[in-house]
Parts: sequence; structure tokens; C-alpha cells
Amino acid sequence: MSRDAFWGPSVMKILHLISSGGLYGAERVAIELCKSLKLYGCQSMIGVIKNSHNPHVEVAEEAKKNSIETVVFPCSSQLDLKLISRIRDYIENDKIDLINCHGYKSNFYGLLASRKRIPIVTTNHNWLTSHWKLRIYCFLDSLWIRYFDRIIAVSDGIKEEMIKYKVPKDKIRVIDNGIDMARFNEVISPASIKEEFDIRGDVQIIGTVGNLGYEKGQIYLLQAAKEVIQTFKFAKFLFVGDGPLKAYLENETIKLGIRNNVIFTGYRPDIPRLLSIMDIFVLPSVKEGLPMVILEAMAAKKPVIATRVGAIPKVINDENGILVEPKDVNGIQRAIINLLQNSEKRQKYALTGYEKVKMEYSSASMTSKYYELYKEVLA
Repeated sequence: MSRDAFWGPSVMKILHLISSGGLYGAERVAIELCKSLKLYGCQSMIGVIKNSHNPHVEVAEEAKKNSIETVVFPCSSQLDLKLISRIRDYIENDKIDLINCHGYKSNFYGLLASRKRIPIVTTNHNWLTSHWKLRIYCFLDSLWIRYFDRIIAVSDGIKEEMIKYKVPKDKIRVIDNGIDMARFNEVISPASIKEEFDIRGDVQIIGTVGNLGYEKGQIYLLQAAKEVIQTFKFAKFLFVGDGPLKAYLENETIKLGIRNNVIFTGYRPDIPRLLSIMDIFVLPSVKEGLPMVILEAMAAKKPVIATRVGAIPKVINDENGILVEPKDVNGIQRAIINLLQNSEKRQKYALTGYEKVKMEYSSASMTSKYYELYKEVLA
């Protein structure tokens, strides 16, 4: 008798374990999976490792808004042995069938807590390597994820990188990220959002969304902004997100003489609302997997300029957006000016981008592939 016939997919209980730094791509994937897996009769919950030195539980708050069961696991140090017991107790008491980890810290604690008594998989959203500490974490992560039942990469590039770290190739599956298109179909009043940021008149708004860190390359967008403002002196640049480089980036706007044209919103949970006021969306990353925010911008019918890194060229092409090389300030500047001067091209990219995401990167498509993988490891 098959497992589905004996156990029934309606009782599959999945814990998505994550150590969060905010509400960004990985967190959005976990939430989308929990929401969509309900359609398969699965019971999914999000477990958030709350770090005492850098506490972020936004993903738990967002999960609750979507009626997703959540549990917060306090973590008091870099090696908190009590955390292993907390996760293990939750797994046993709630009779969890499978763990899906997101990120190196959840991989470490999830593996130890599972004791390999239940299947455990992980999703590698991106290995960050801009700092020597991060490179050490990647190396250590590559050692313990070898003991996982399956490893999901959100792009072929991430898969190849893991193979270079000697992660077993036969355990890796590539599953593209997907989004809930319904989040971007709500009626939004851009005027009220502009008023919130004191944006007056018919000005051009160029925006980006993401953690303010080296990998996202916001400094190159700022440098390009200086030249764009020479042509469009009332243009506004909207930086949505928070992160370790926020103070540095704010200081750079002063050095570049563009402080009055740049708005840093800080962390915001209402990404569809903020996307609604942008004329152009730019993602100047120097390293990526498959960024959820690119899909979100396209779902919001925004023309996209992005760098040729990770899986972005798989999504953006000459028909639905503009690709530039990473760190290419002149390329970013030319692309922005090109689109600001050509409303027909902006409209074309917005519509073709929307259709691309709707057809190929829906949360339904992503979830069906995760569900099949879960059944595979549970069999």
C-alpha cells in the first residue's frame, strides 16, 4: 500500500523553519508555500528562529495575517543547545512529518533537531559571499546539508555553486520561485502613498526593493541616479528595505548631492502598495538566485531593469525588460533614461512582463513541484 493511500495527503504536516532577517524573498517563498499547500490538504506552519542579537519576526506576523500557524523559537547565542531541544519538542508534540529549512542557521538546528527521524529538506535561496564570515558559513552549510534528504535550489546557478562545494548532485532539485498574483490585483490609490512620502506633482519615480546589503548593489543605482537627475531633475529614487548598509547609502546620497531626490523607506510590509507608485523598477544586484521581488515587480506591471546575474536572465529578456551588467553604473543610467523618455516601451515591458510571470512563475506551479518532492522523500 502506498504512503498516500495509508496515511493520506490531508494529514501531511510540514514545518518551514527559518532564521529571518526581515520579510524578503526567502520569507515570501515560505509564506506562499504554506498558503498554497493547503490546496493539497497539507498542514503547514512557519517556525521562526528569533536571534537575540538581531531579532526579526516580521515573517511570523505576516504568516499570522494569512492564517498560517506560527511558532517562534528564541535563540540566545550562536550555539544555543536549548534551541535544538525546543525545535525537537515541537516536532514530536505536533507530530511533524517533514521539515523544510530556509537558510544556513535553520539548516544546522533543523538537522540536529530532526535526528534524521523524519525527512528534512532545505531550500537554498542564495549563498551570500561578500564577507569572509559569510564564506565560512557557506562552507559549513555545504557540510551539513549533505545529510539532508533533498536540497532545493531556486536557480541553476545556485545548484552549480553547491556542486562546486561537493554537495551531492543527486540530492539537488531546481524549483523556480513563484508568487501569488492575487496580491497585485487589489485596487490601490497611488496618491495616498505619494502623499505619505511628500512626493508632489507629476514626478518620475524609480524604485528598488531589497535588503540594503552589498549583494543587492544599491550603491550602483545611487551612482547612476546622479546622472539621471541631471536630465530629470525632479525624479525621485525610492529605496525600500532595511539592512547593514543603510547608513552608508544615506551618507553617499549627501556626497553625490542627490539627498533631496532619494527616499529610504526602511522596512515595509506593503510591497504591492509601494510598487504601485513606481514608474520603473530597478534591481542592481551583484549576486542573486531567483529574486522574488523581480517577479513581484512584473506582477505589478512595472517595467524592469535588472543585472545579468543568477537566474534573472531566465526571467528578463529583450521582450519584457532591460538587462545590464552588474556594477555597470553607465548601463543602469542609460537604461533608466531610455525608459523615462519612452512611455510606449515602458508599457510594452510592463504588459509582457506581467504575462511572463502569470504563465511561468505562479505560486501554484512552484507549490506543485514542492508537493511532489515532499511525497518523494516521504515515500
